[in-house]
Amino acid sequence: MSRDQAVGVALDRLFSGACRTGAQGATVTSCTSDWRRIQPGDAFVAVLTADHDGHDYAERAVKRGAAAVIVERAIPVFSAPVYHVADTRVALGELCQALVDHPCQRMRVIGVVGDQGKAATIALLESIYVAAGYEVGVLSTLKTFDGMTRSEGIDDDVTPAMLAARLARMEAAGCTHALLEVTSQSLAELKLAGMELDTVVATTIDSARLDLHQSVKNYRDAQRRILDYLSATGVAIVNADDPVSCRWLGEIAGPALTYGLGDEAQINGVVVEENACETVFILSAGTDSAAVRTSIVGRQHVTHCLAATAVALAHGIEFQTIAQGIESVKKLPARMERVDCGQDFPVFVDAARTVSGLRATLRTARALSRRRVICVMGEHVAATAGESEAIRGVLEKMADVTIVTDAVASLHEGWFGVESAKHDRHQLQIAADRTDAIAMAVAMAGDGDVVVIAGSRTPTDFTFGAADAADADIARGLLYAASRPTLRLVG
Repeated sequence: MSRDQAVGVALDRLFSGACRTGAQGATVTSCTSDWRRIQPGDAFVAVLTADHDGHDYAERAVKRGAAAVIVERAIPVFSAPVYHVADTRVALGELCQALVDHPCQRMRVIGVVGDQGKAATIALLESIYVAAGYEVGVLSTLKTFDGMTRSEGIDDDVTPAMLAARLARMEAAGCTHALLEVTSQSLAELKLAGMELDTVVATTIDSARLDLHQSVKNYRDAQRRILDYLSATGVAIVNADDPVSCRWLGEIAGPALTYGLGDEAQINGVVVEENACETVFILSAGTDSAAVRTSIVGRQHVTHCLAATAVALAHGIEFQTIAQGIESVKKLPARMERVDCGQDFPVFVDAARTVSGLRATLRTARALSRRRVICVMGEHVAATAGESEAIRGVLEKMADVTIVTDAVASLHEGWFGVESAKHDRHQLQIAADRTDAIAMAVAMAGDGDVVVIAGSRTPTDFTFGAADAADADIARGLLYAASRPTLRLVG
């Protein structure tokens, strides 16, 4: 935790329930869980991770000048005070937030969780709040914005110190609201400890990241943990079409709102027109309703619009302003991103790589197609054998042609077995690499077909100077090349 944003924190007061040994209590202005970064006067928090046990480095931290050590198991007594807490991960988060004087207490912080749609919901919310005249900070996989500077999106490597520092910068820049994309990994690792959320939003919670969580139950338990950070007066926004998050309603003591495409939802949407260029739906909440036109296609995106509407209504934003904010979002990177170069068939680039995400994407493609759905699968298809089989089932049911790279084919040999051969309608083809796979898809597509390039990375996934190009750029180049007339010299 950097000193330039920090206030002095008395550890005896912050960890009043902890058992302290060694020297008298300390007041610190910075902390870290990496002993190599300790500077004189810092607090060292001994965190146990998959890679190492911070307790093993406590002595080194003290030798480098640590003013205090925070642990969860017994270690040798040092000259510096040692605070024994139940969980050092929680202590780290609480200390990081305390060092920046708890910006969550003065901003309205909205946390969004779920398998899919988190970044899209946040992008819609940002547009709505800007339309309403608010200053908004953003922390999502698509981008970060601290009120002054826009930068690349966050990922699972975000730390409690980074969260605290970015929230502090948002407050300093005058932001009244902060929009936070919350991953299941961040929740499982207790990275939000010390934070207080004004609003919690659940999109769709099915099963994902089983490589990390080991079971569906663990994954869902991690997602539910976001309710632990909801303030006493906070609002929970739940997807009425999602049975898992709906079960949370029985655990929520404070106010809650539901949204969805079904009639039972409090914020409801009815799709009235859907084509490859736009979706029109009727947005309803109580006695208010409005026709909304969005250029991002698919009922899944309509659901994200409803989630954003529920949050905005809970914060007192007018209905027409909400509709205006939704319509202002013309496209999102790798979220049913349309690549239009005048070809006879629609091409969509989408980040879908989980079972539920791929199902939603291909359902949209199926509705738009008059002939075939041609799907290019991403390099990171699935993390476990069970997820791989589930994705194969979705592809066989909802796509006519699936194109994978050699790398994907070698990881999922079961896709080419006897069971796969039984699905005569579904073709599975192999390309040398990602560019070749996209080229095969656009070359075979014709009028009435829909091409989906799934598992796509967003521009923020690429490092500066990387050789790889974004899928949308690859597709655009191939489509333009195919449509360019050949120059003939006469004479």
